[in-house]
Amino acid sequence: MDSELAMVEGLQLPKRLLLLIESELWPQTATEAQRQNLRSRVPKERIHLFAPEENKIYLFHPPFQTVAERMTHADGFWSRFGALEEISPELCVDIGDFGLGSDSPILLDYRQDRSNPAVIRLQWRKPQPNGCVRCADSFDEFADMLGLDSPR
Repeated sequence: MDSELAMVEGLQLPKRLLLLIESELWPQTATEAQRQNLRSRVPKERIHLFAPEENKIYLFHPPFQTVAERMTHADGFWSRFGALEEISPELCVDIGDFGLGSDSPILLDYRQDRSNPAVIRLQWRKPQPNGCVRCADSFDEFADMLGLDSPR
């Protein structure tokens, strides 16, 4: 994989994520990513292990961006709904969400460990403010939970 794609604003992407992309088990292009709108790469039973209210997952294709980068060209989503007080935008990389209209990002969170990020997600909490929920302590744990190494 291109070494330029292995880093996002100085943050090293997890090796397993890079291997999943390289082996085409994670979308490599926009076209591959869009196919997830027709057929999910992950069964809803596996998604329910960390997000019981969700039924689909949409994995973003590289190059990935930090939340801080997304905020520079977004329509105000992050400042209005993103629970910014619970994250460090420069240390969170956006890797997916829960499909069209979900507005619930899935992030690599590098705050505690720059070499082994946790995986968190934005959870909508109406009428309370939205918050971030830990999905997995590492990307490896996240990939195992979703069964990403098994082609469907």
